[in-house]
Amino acid sequence: MRSDIVKKGHNRAPHRSLFRATGLTDEDFNKPFIGVANSFIEIIPGHFFLNKVSEIIKDEIKKAGCVPFEFNTIGVDDGIAMGHDGMLFSLPSREIIANSIETVMNAHKLDAMIAIPNCDKIVPGMIMGALRVNVPTVFVSGGPMAKGYTKDGEPIDLATAFEAVGKFEAGEITEEELTDIECNACPSGGSCSGMFTANSMNTLMEAMGIALPGNGTILALTTEREELYRKAARRVCEIALMGEEKSSLYNVRNILNENAIRNAFAVDMAMGGSSNTVLHMLAIAKEAEVDFNLKDINSISKRVSHIAKISPSLSTVHMQDIDRAGGVPAVMHEMNKRGDDILLDNLTITGETVKERI
Repeated sequence: MRSDIVKKGHNRAPHRSLFRATGLTDEDFNKPFIGVANSFIEIIPGHFFLNKVSEIIKDEIKKAGCVPFEFNTIGVDDGIAMGHDGMLFSLPSREIIANSIETVMNAHKLDAMIAIPNCDKIVPGMIMGALRVNVPTVFVSGGPMAKGYTKDGEPIDLATAFEAVGKFEAGEITEEELTDIECNACPSGGSCSGMFTANSMNTLMEAMGIALPGNGTILALTTEREELYRKAARRVCEIALMGEEKSSLYNVRNILNENAIRNAFAVDMAMGGSSNTVLHMLAIAKEAEVDFNLKDINSISKRVSHIAKISPSLSTVHMQDIDRAGGVPAVMHEMNKRGDDILLDNLTITGETVKERI
């Protein structure tokens, strides 16, 4: 195991002494050490509950025979940072997040990782950091927010709230209507319910095979989402317990390769993802040492049809609706039937190929 560097042999007695101070016992030194990279922060709707998520995940890791070590990254909510100079800190936060993942995982030689992102720059930051570390890694996001409804029963989301400001200033809606939208656009915890940056990246993680099916669409704060957290925790342990040689098949770079990036952009086009995916996926490709550029994206966009219209493309449809229709696997299945650019032979973190998954 990679972690044997810090826990085996007489010369590691001081290291084990420090580990014992955290509660480890003799038998723990024979188990894989799993990094639990969390992004809990109280100011972000998609992250304020992730402290509870990590407890679920750590409990499952212990049951599976591994030792979890939780650490945290920072996070910036783009929606709150928007419209003032706070937005200057958003993109740099992605690099800080990547650096923190790389630092903690490599400084302590952890064997594998489960990453818990959800929103904005946090998802790509964690992916970039994981690519630098290159150990088996399962990503499981907090999950999308439910859509909201006005008092008249119209489905709304955060985009509705932004648009309502302009409508109010133009005299198209009343202050009462603006307040109704404000108070109901974001009804629960989770990543904002449309195909904005967070949910775009969370679905692309499925498309790339680094997250389990359902990662992009199963609603946050549901029993179904809790089971996904547990499945992800069990899977990272299954891989880590294979031993270093066999588990290396699931190192991030072996899954997130050029084919995975091409699949990600194909799904991005089919689902009408955020334009921020270009910003993030090109940075991810660079970390993966994959030669990929805007011409490649343009080529894919010319061949792939936009078949799943989700807010903001279609304001009445949200992530929970896509989940009911079968989620990302159903979208990819339909794309494959249509002859769109889906590369079927790539390995996913579950051990299936893309073809087997969809």
